[in-house]
Amino acid sequence: MKISGILFDLDGTLINTWDLYMEVYRMLLQPYVRKTLTPQDIANSKPTPERQFIELTVPAKERDHAYKRFLSHYAHFYDTLSKGQYPGIKDMLGRIRNADYPMGIVTGKSRPAWEITARKEAFGDFDVVITDSDVEHYKPHGEGLKKACHLLSLDHNEVLYIGDNLMDHHVAYEAGTQFAASCWAKSAEEKKDFLEQARRIGIRHFLHQPGELFQMLD
Repeated sequence: MKISGILFDLDGTLINTWDLYMEVYRMLLQPYVRKTLTPQDIANSKPTPERQFIELTVPAKERDHAYKRFLSHYAHFYDTLSKGQYPGIKDMLGRIRNADYPMGIVTGKSRPAWEITARKEAFGDFDVVITDSDVEHYKPHGEGLKKACHLLSLDHNEVLYIGDNLMDHHVAYEAGTQFAASCWAKSAEEKKDFLEQARRIGIRHFLHQPGELFQMLD
């Protein structure tokens, strides 16, 4: 497989923000419900990225205010609830840069939330970052990935998109790029179920540790 550029999903692929999102979403929704919410309640709702989540759960007239509260909570709790970059990510990104591959991010996170995250994580430079704020259509639409390929001036079929879930595979399929599933964030049980589902829909490339990426690039 020829790879001329590499694009990543963000949450669940490069960084572990699950606990952060569950608590921030809980705080965001609590004023709108009578019962006392728990992070598990949010997890059970199969939460989406923040723009979609707010549109699905908050009354229209409250959405601008809710989004501002989201950003405030996200920034305030990042240091205590985010677990940061997964082991091996920093080294992987450095090796990609040293190998001169164009590299970027296509994420469902909004642009302001990405800017908070980037300051906290000190990832280094990316050649392109496409967020939900930069597109009209949310994932699993392929708009963001297509836009990133265009900005990098790369043929879609020579771009590798790496993400942690089946939706990311659908994004890659929609955009006509290659896809590899990152499995390093999953528990053994989660990984077993994911591999079964992924193989069933035709996913062929799996990365169990970040360093395995370079076996695909050799």
